[in-house]
Amino acid sequence: MTANTADPAPPGTIAAWCERHLGSPPVHSFITEAPSSQLWGFELADGRVIAIKVRSASDRLDACTAAHRTAYAKGIDCPAPLAGPAPLSEDAELAVLAEMWRSDGAIWPSDDPPGNYGRLQAALVAALADADPAGFAPPPAWLRYDHRAARRLWPPVDALRDPEAVQRDLPPGLTRYAEAARERLLAARLPAVVGHGGLSGVHVRWLDGAEGTPHPVVHGWEELAARPEAVLAGCVATAFNGLPDQARIAPVVEGEHVLASYQAASGREFTDEELQVAWATSVWVACHTAAMEHLDGAPGQVTHQVMTDAPLRLHLAGC
Repeated sequence: MTANTADPAPPGTIAAWCERHLGSPPVHSFITEAPSSQLWGFELADGRVIAIKVRSASDRLDACTAAHRTAYAKGIDCPAPLAGPAPLSEDAELAVLAEMWRSDGAIWPSDDPPGNYGRLQAALVAALADADPAGFAPPPAWLRYDHRAARRLWPPVDALRDPEAVQRDLPPGLTRYAEAARERLLAARLPAVVGHGGLSGVHVRWLDGAEGTPHPVVHGWEELAARPEAVLAGCVATAFNGLPDQARIAPVVEGEHVLASYQAASGREFTDEELQVAWATSVWVACHTAAMEHLDGAPGQVTHQVMTDAPLRLHLAGC
């Protein structure tokens, strides 16, 4: 689950952007991700070490950045936002974001991963309670079950990575599971809130906090989503165990622990409908991720897991 990125930008143009918006030119750069991710690390002349991201300009990007600033101000540990989104140059289609560089933390919390991820999503939803959900459309592809593209199951992503292209290659039953989950999600009438659509080892790092309690550092703010609370909880219950180089989904028993921890941290129990929606989300997210595995030519853990336990997840979803 990764956000879409823009076309490569000229490094010289990015250097000029840094001088213009940060007041200091880069004196050293280091490669941190594949070039297609459009993420650079720079040391500036004034000593700051920063991350620079180039993205397609949009109202959604503006909303995500404002929410990042809000969460940072409310004590969510994350890279400090510095500048942007601001146009890369005269080309208003590309926007640049700058934040402090944060590379600290482990990929996996040292204790109770499901519980810690459930509590983290609850903390983020609470921190962003005043954000207007309308600004965060559309959500990331794996949460876009309400797309309106005709004669398609999966939402359009881009021309090069379209899961609809591998529909015939999917295991028998997987499409049926996704369709049932989507039907249940579309039938729900729950209010939207704002949370993180990609909480996993891809976007969270963990430090040892007070008394050994794992302490999260949150990245990937472009993957915020406005969805019902049960959907956001169900998403993290499904995919929290994903790794930077390997998509994974959690077994049902760990998903149950995430949902219980989320509810305890939020201070309220889900209704029966919300629990069903959370589990329908788990099926939809798992099936979408399995389709992406096939698109990449490497069906693996996700496909095996969803084909093993999708009937149980759908039962919990009331399907």
